[in-house]
Amino acid sequence: MIFSTLKKRRLSSSRNSKVANPSFLSLPDEIVLNCLARISRSYYPKLSLVCKTFCSLIKSYALTVERLRLQTLETLVHVYLQLPYNPRPTMFTLWIKPGQILTNQLEKEERSTGDTRLVQAPSSYNSSEPMYVTEEELFWRKTINMTVARTKPSAYNFNGKIYVMGGCGADESENWGEVFDIKTQTWEPLPDPGAELRFSSIRKIEVIQEKLYVRSNEKNESVYDPKEGKWENPRCGMIETANYDGKLLLLWDKFVHHLQDKDIWGAMIALERREGSDEVWGNVEWANVVLTVPSSYVFTFGLRNRV
Repeated sequence: MIFSTLKKRRLSSSRNSKVANPSFLSLPDEIVLNCLARISRSYYPKLSLVCKTFCSLIKSYALTVERLRLQTLETLVHVYLQLPYNPRPTMFTLWIKPGQILTNQLEKEERSTGDTRLVQAPSSYNSSEPMYVTEEELFWRKTINMTVARTKPSAYNFNGKIYVMGGCGADESENWGEVFDIKTQTWEPLPDPGAELRFSSIRKIEVIQEKLYVRSNEKNESVYDPKEGKWENPRCGMIETANYDGKLLLLWDKFVHHLQDKDIWGAMIALERREGSDEVWGNVEWANVVLTVPSSYVFTFGLRNRV
């Protein structure tokens, strides 16, 4: 009799415990999305491994919309690398381990601890129609077709216009590059940059002092001045840079002799203008190896996004 009573109490206690502690997955997707949108994206790689539901919600566009509504958008830096074993460029995203004190490893011999790394992300952009997205709305829109058919061109959004270059035959001197005006919804050709750039693969486009700097995989550089509508010769070389929440992010590679590979390094530099001086000072907050790749890899291009 006593054992029967104890057994009933245990069963009752177990049932009450299950009712009092419902599974997080029993909540509606809207509530789960709201919770995910309130934490740093740095936690997403581990959370996506918890279950298929988390993985699906983290990859969904609805999560970006929810982060926009809650004003919890974060800066993400993506790079596209052409690896020898993959016919298409692979996208990687810079991941910084939450809650870690990062250090400058430039002067040290030990390799990366994995607190900062480039994490591979799935990417597939197979669309026959060109698209653009406005930062205010974060919604993709279709536009009219370009004047020339292109495959994997390079593009850059600057001052309400989208500059598109390459991805077509090198003999297309008149339409090798063109610019799309978002307001008028029209395409216009860019001046011919010359055969050297047309016969090269574009590695990166970035804006420096209101001018478009175009770097090819052959490490040749060209500069386009939108105000003057003409190409110029650059005065100095470029490195891979990005504005990371007001700080300067640098990416570069270094050959590893004993591995026959290349280490891709990343460094974050805080900039400041000291009182009474026009000079800009930089403090290296952290520097580390973020990825090791085959020496034959090609850096295709990089971009920064607020999501």
